[in-house]
Amino acid sequence: MSERRYPNESKEYREARDQLLKDEHELIAKVKAVAARRRTLPTGGALKEDYTFQWASEGRIGQDVKFSELFGTADTLLLYSFMFGPNWDKPCPSCTSLVDGFDRAWYSVSQNAAFAAIAKAPAPRISAWAKQRGWSQIPLLSGYHSAYQADYKCQESDDMQLPVMHVFRRQGEKISHFWGTETMSNHVDTVWVYWNMMDFTPEGRPDRQTPPQNFRSEFLEKHYLNK
Repeated sequence: MSERRYPNESKEYREARDQLLKDEHELIAKVKAVAARRRTLPTGGALKEDYTFQWASEGRIGQDVKFSELFGTADTLLLYSFMFGPNWDKPCPSCTSLVDGFDRAWYSVSQNAAFAAIAKAPAPRISAWAKQRGWSQIPLLSGYHSAYQADYKCQESDDMQLPVMHVFRRQGEKISHFWGTETMSNHVDTVWVYWNMMDFTPEGRPDRQTPPQNFRSEFLEKHYLNK
């Protein structure tokens, strides 16, 4: 048995903790191995079209921007589609939780790759929500007039949206799809701060469908959670 590392630890605790540590090391190794396999994927399909979006970020709300322009000087683009349709009262609480974290992570990520978030709601509504949440860093887009979400499986219809992360690669003048989440739930669980933090606690993840928020999305509750 290793020496006790924390005050008043029991022998039973340290033995169990050391065993769990082996599992944690294996999990980290597995995550790294999966990431390495992801990097070896063959080139995906060429971008279907150079979609036109509308900026939903403060200072340029409603201005058109081409998909190809989102890369800036980077060769990789991460584009997260969050659930906020044209007729929704408020966005998905879970997606909001994710973008809360993405907004703060944007600066670091953007040193190596372009990173933006898009929703189907009109640009002014996305911008108003961003202001309410304090999102100020991650570029925000509206796909209200675009077929992007439909083409790249981010929705079942304009108001039945899905939370999907896509990654695209630019090689010269060619843009191709690199990877996208294809699971039916917890699409980006590994980068979701709330659930992962709760995994560290004795209680674990609460038995609930969405994280606690100071708002409700009646559209989501009616059409998704109460099915």
